Amino acid sequence: MTGFDHERVRRTIGAALGGPGGVGLVVKVFSAVPGVILTPARRGFLRSQPERIQIGDWRYELTADGRLSAAHVVNDIVLAEDLLAAGAVGPHIARALAQLVNGYGPTIIPNIDAALEVLETGAGPRF
Repeated sequence: MTGFDHERVRRTIGAALGGPGGVGLVVKVFSAVPGVILTPARRGFLRSQPERIQIGDWRYELTADGRLSAAHVVNDIVLAEDLLAAGAVGPHIARALAQLVNGYGPTIIPNIDAALEVLETGAGPRF
């Protein structure tokens, strides 16, 4: 592949949301891409925080009701937060990954492709 395939990312994530693992699998699989920052879940007596990943300027976390929360973070300051509708998850993550490719260069595209192959395998056959 010569460049980042925004459409493939959007389409694959959209298909994976309806498969086993859903949005949790989508978040987990991209945590292995170079430049993606994974913050493990914290469980405490009085407070807990869900697992988070940051892709470029966007931090994603799975909410208690299974939806994906996105926060625009710059210099550790949250500028905006939003709960993403299922149809918006694919395009949103695709834009964040494109930002990562622009910053790190095309050397991380094979890692993104590998993550997409995992999602394509998990989403099952497409008819």
